[in-house]
Amino acid sequence: MEGNGVGKDCNALGGLFQQIVMDLKNGTPLWEDFMAKATKLHTCLRATIHAIGIYLDAFQKIADAATNARGATKEIGTALTRMCLRHRAVEARMKTFSSAIMDCLVVPLQEKLEDWKKTIVNLDKEHAKEYKKARAELKKRSTDTLRLQKKARKGSKMNELHKALQDVSDRKAVLEETEKRAVREALIEERSRYCIFVTFLKPVLEEEVAMLMELSHLQEVMDKLEVHTAEPYSLPPASEQVLVDYKGSDMSWTHQTPPGSPSSLGSRKSSMCSINSINSWSSGSTHSPSHQYWSRSLLQVLTSETNIDLQKKSLCLFFLCYYHYHCYYF
Repeated sequence: MEGNGVGKDCNALGGLFQQIVMDLKNGTPLWEDFMAKATKLHTCLRATIHAIGIYLDAFQKIADAATNARGATKEIGTALTRMCLRHRAVEARMKTFSSAIMDCLVVPLQEKLEDWKKTIVNLDKEHAKEYKKARAELKKRSTDTLRLQKKARKGSKMNELHKALQDVSDRKAVLEETEKRAVREALIEERSRYCIFVTFLKPVLEEEVAMLMELSHLQEVMDKLEVHTAEPYSLPPASEQVLVDYKGSDMSWTHQTPPGSPSSLGSRKSSMCSINSINSWSSGSTHSPSHQYWSRSLLQVLTSETNIDLQKKSLCLFFLCYYHYHCYYF
């Protein structure tokens, strides 16, 4: 009866141990799949960060244009710049979050997974070794006890029988303790894996929370943008001041219509005139007094006004060529 009780207890503990070991072995593909998916997430985040950087560069150009625009006012441009800076902060946090996925989670987990595989094998081997040893000792003591029981029926060796029975009880306790210790080690191994996983995951979660906190600051900037853009079809005082400043300035505006293309009656080559042809036309042409007057006037402008901008001189040359062209052909 005692041997049957020992066998049932050991079988129960041994079955529990084997079930835990089997769960640990079956969990290896799950960890590998998680690391593969985390690596893929890291790759996608890096591509997203690159796209965000390009987007923010273009966004900053819009903000600069709004700042310099007379109608948009500086307030809108300033708010857009702040919005861009907040997004830059989010981008930086996302970079840290992406790096933490690999540096703090995937890489350490890969190293641990190799150790876990070895630990499972060693745990199973040690349990089998200890179990066989304790089981063999118990079986030997049980056999000796049965032999002594047969002799005790004849009225001899009762003391030895009591000692043998006590020894069997002790060996039974040793075997049970061996099985309990093995199960305890397996449970600790199983629990420690998830504790280690949480340890690796913690810095990743901290960076993720920090990134989300940066996103919360965007609401403040958005509120200010809504205030500045509440009336898009009404000019603010700053833009109205632009009109006042231009009205009181000494600047004069002129509107000139550009000349048409050369007539089909003449060659297009005649429209390409040089300084020498200008001088020859101005000296040799006798079409009208007004022609001579305007030629002399324009040439005087080109020669006497040395402080005139080069662009204005080019414009005068163009009109002079155009004028001589019409006088020559018409």
